[in-house]
Parts: sequence; structure tokens; C-alpha cells
Amino acid sequence: MGTGNLICQGMMYSKTKKFNWYNLFQYASYGLIFSGPVLKFWWFALELKLFPNPKTFMRPFKMMLADQATSPFILNGAFLYYLAITDGKSHQDAVQAVKDRCMPIIIESYKVWPFIILLNFYVIPLHSRVLFSNAAAILWTTYLTYLISKSDNKNK
Repeated sequence: MGTGNLICQGMMYSKTKKFNWYNLFQYASYGLIFSGPVLKFWWFALELKLFPNPKTFMRPFKMMLADQATSPFILNGAFLYYLAITDGKSHQDAVQAVKDRCMPIIIESYKVWPFIILLNFYVIPLHSRVLFSNAAAILWTTYLTYLISKSDNKNK
């Protein structure tokens, strides 16, 4: 997630004339500590526990539906909460930030991630899925950084 944030801040630098190193740390640490490990274990659970039979009809599609019904809410909600808390906001303010911002981000994510997840489940071997999604996440996080910074600028 840090790479996407770095790219977005670099692209916006000529306009903003500032670089937020702390924000880069927030994104990178969240990806390293939370979203990377969660996705790894979640996708292993989908593959090996929830849908263990590879001959199940439309298995990758069902796995994508299960993933997209849960992970965008958990990952984006936790991310927005983490950003707010690490920015020094109270628990109540962090919860409000999640309520205000999560659904628009999830709606945007549904324009991109279902296709990537389907490709991931149909084509990419299990041991390489997090790596593949991390590559796609660079582009997504670049856009996510832009969305969040745009929202932050409206609230100021």
C-alpha cells in the first residue's frame, strides 16, 4: 500500500508542493501489518476450507462473491479507522470517518476488484495470489490515496 501512496503523492506533488511522509508510513504499515496477512489467510481459507473441492461448479466465481461480500468492508473499514486513529482522532471520530467514507470507497472498489479477484482465482496459483493482488493494489492504492486526499481537502 505504501507504493501506491508514494506514486499518488509523487503525482500530486507539483500541485500540492508537499510530501507527507507520515501518511506514507500509515499506508505502508497498514499493508504490512494488517491487509497483507489478512488476505493471505483469507484466501487460503477460501481455497482450502470454504471451497475445498476444485470440481465445484463455478468455484472461482463463488469464491469471488464470498470475498467481495466480506473483505471490502473489513479491509476498507479497518483502513479508514486506522488512518483516523493514527491521525490522533478519537474512537468516536474514527468510527464516524468509517461511516462517512467507507461505502463510497467500497462502491469504487467494486468497479475494479471483482475482475481482479476472478482473474486471481481462475488463473493465479494459490501461493502467488497475494503477490498478484499486491501488484494490482499498487494501482488501486494510488487511486485510493487520491480519493481520500480529495475527501480530506473537501472537509478542510
